[in-house]
Amino acid sequence: MSDEQSLRDKQVSAIERMLNLNQDRGEDGEDRTIWKVLVFDSLGRDIISSVLRVNDLFKNGVTVHMLLGAERTAIPDVPAVYFVAPTEENMRIIARDLNAGLYESFYLNFTSPLPRGLLETLAGETLASSHLISQVYDQYLNFVVTEPNIYSLGLERVFTTLSTPGVSDAQVERLIDDIVDGLFSVVLTSGSIPIIRCSRGNAAEAVAAKLDKKLRNHVVNTRHMQQPQMAQSVRPVLILLDRNIDLVSMFSHSWTYQSLINDTCELNRNRITVTTEDEPGKVVRKSYDLDPHDFFWAKNSNLPFPEVADNLDAALNKYKADARDISTQTGVANLEDVGQLDPSTNAQGLKAAITALPELTARKKVIDMHMNIATTLLKAIGDRGLAEFFEIEENPSKQTKAAILEKINNKEFKEPKDKLRMFLIYYLLTDKMSTADLAEFEGALTAQGCDLSALAYVKRNKEMNKITQASYTTQTTGGSDQSDLFKSFSGITNKLTDRLTDGKLTEGFGNLISGVKNLLPASKDLPVTKIVESIMEPGQSSSTASSQITDEYLYFDPRATRGSASRPPKRQSYDEAIIFTVGGGNYFEYSNLQDWVQRIGGSKKVVYGSTELCSPANFLSECEALGKGL
Repeated sequence: MSDEQSLRDKQVSAIERMLNLNQDRGEDGEDRTIWKVLVFDSLGRDIISSVLRVNDLFKNGVTVHMLLGAERTAIPDVPAVYFVAPTEENMRIIARDLNAGLYESFYLNFTSPLPRGLLETLAGETLASSHLISQVYDQYLNFVVTEPNIYSLGLERVFTTLSTPGVSDAQVERLIDDIVDGLFSVVLTSGSIPIIRCSRGNAAEAVAAKLDKKLRNHVVNTRHMQQPQMAQSVRPVLILLDRNIDLVSMFSHSWTYQSLINDTCELNRNRITVTTEDEPGKVVRKSYDLDPHDFFWAKNSNLPFPEVADNLDAALNKYKADARDISTQTGVANLEDVGQLDPSTNAQGLKAAITALPELTARKKVIDMHMNIATTLLKAIGDRGLAEFFEIEENPSKQTKAAILEKINNKEFKEPKDKLRMFLIYYLLTDKMSTADLAEFEGALTAQGCDLSALAYVKRNKEMNKITQASYTTQTTGGSDQSDLFKSFSGITNKLTDRLTDGKLTEGFGNLISGVKNLLPASKDLPVTKIVESIMEPGQSSSTASSQITDEYLYFDPRATRGSASRPPKRQSYDEAIIFTVGGGNYFEYSNLQDWVQRIGGSKKVVYGSTELCSPANFLSECEALGKGL
């Protein structure tokens, strides 16, 4: 991705081209819109809905969009664009639609390559209606992009599958093939054939070997074609990692806005769902869509929550000031009354108001949404004691046995899983723990209602993977004195209740968080970030342990004449990297990588991806399942 476009931008361009019948708008010399129907399966819906909204579909000529499996009526005078996975069930439904003549013409687009066998099956079942098929395209878009530089393959519970003893070789092979197909699509969409680096002896190596072969075949088969987008001299590095290199980040109570949302709410494909209690005993679920053009999210998603709350106050105050200016010019008390002004008496003021009103209205909608979300986070921080768990996890090596037990036994924190996550981090990063101490911790956790199945798995995992502890022992810098962090949040729930009106925070967070605005996370690189640094900037890495480990990483070059895993021919630096973790990823690692990119400056660019973006609760449940299987 050596141009200025992000991975999301490139996926949007590919989807919009598909929606315009696989040609650029105006490609034929005219910018004319062809109105059409869009039919997708659940995967196609997830891919499109993560980057486009209904208005975007309408701009591309889509008047109706429907699920493939839903009951659909015939619309015989318009074309239909299909965007589905190439499965036997989907082909059966498409054949039925064709034979029923539901649409004027069919433009069939598949998220990944359509196998020849399925193509022949479709042809055989639609002999009488095949003339309705106008196009058949393999789109190579079977991955989900939720941010400009973060993606996932949407493959659930991969960590569980690959870590379960006795899983069949056939099941593992199918899963590896699915991962390779998804990464192949990411590479083609990014526009550059990368160098591949991977750790040895795990699923990441199996993925790397198969992906190298698939990319090598692609290069050979398309060498005669003009592909300037695939021929840049500056190539990225694709770093394939196994989830076991770091479990700590998967359990962490991260302090950034995006991570807190993922921990306390439901964050799924840019839709945030919060659960609120409008009145005692009445639980309500509310959903908010994160627009790709959300100005506040773009600037604040990776910032620590205290900074976000401060910026939200500033945005609200700026809006109020701009609204007052319009009110002063027009003489109205409420912006909603602008439409009632008499143009003959205040033409200049009316013109200014009409010009500014759309932007102000849109800005207020975004601010209100984030105010409601932040209110939910603030309440969760107070109710669950998240600030205190964050404090412990910032410096786990400095904690005493008594301090950990005190947090476990604190009955004010009613969510057992938070206590278990905190202890798992402490356990993973403690060099030696006596059998007696471990038994005492286990007894305390059990008394608090914790399921220790996840701990059983982590015990086994700790002995097999030493990199996590080594990577977290580096001295951290920055941050602030957090010894009284939780005390600053004490009483926050009561204060919040006093400030709520109809379930909404109408003023701001200034007074509520005044005591914690400067309590920010320490500056420390997670294991994944240290590995990325040691590969992208060999010889300059701040972590000797990570550099020694990555020196042993395998090296693949799909453009090389002969393909085999080898060591790098030389210490080679890279300006761009695509990261992929096999077994799940998280927003904490993504945020940490972006912090590193900003800190070092220059032109470095890092895209982060995984088989699935997990919430801490979901990953904990995977470890519980593995522990029960021991």
